[in-house]
Amino acid sequence: MKGVFASYGYAEEADYELAGLKKTWFSNIVLIDMPDHIQESSKIIADIEKEIDSQNLDVKDIEVNTFNFEHRQQDNRWAYIASDIYDGMAGKSTYQLTEVSYKVKKGHSYVSFKTDSDKPPSEEIVQEIELAIQKYLTLPETKELIKNDNYTIQFLLKNEKSFVKITN
Repeated sequence: MKGVFASYGYAEEADYELAGLKKTWFSNIVLIDMPDHIQESSKIIADIEKEIDSQNLDVKDIEVNTFNFEHRQQDNRWAYIASDIYDGMAGKSTYQLTEVSYKVKKGHSYVSFKTDSDKPPSEEIVQEIELAIQKYLTLPETKELIKNDNYTIQFLLKNEKSFVKITN
């Protein structure tokens, strides 16, 4: 699979999990996620079919689903960023973090950190959180990950009310 995608100049896309296998009673079906920007998708599928035939694999069909590659890349970046921030702060009981969630919608990344607190922390703690997040966001490796993504990072009370909101 990777070889076929790479032969058309889509080596980066090939690094993402693009294929799976669905077993049926009598044969198998290859499932392919096709990035929506690929112009040669029908040629790629034809080449994959040739590879399947040449290797005499037990495959009766290929199912193709398209996806927004840019969105998936951004989603992957922000999964890492959200997890990294959470891991760095979860160990401090002062922050009372209970969960992290993120989503990418229309090119904007939203990260929320829910706390176990009923009321906002002191101004000193709020400033500490804001400073820690800003420091993390300005690290060269983080800047490289973020690229030009628009984002909103917020910390929420138990009742989901925001007490820290950082956006670009």
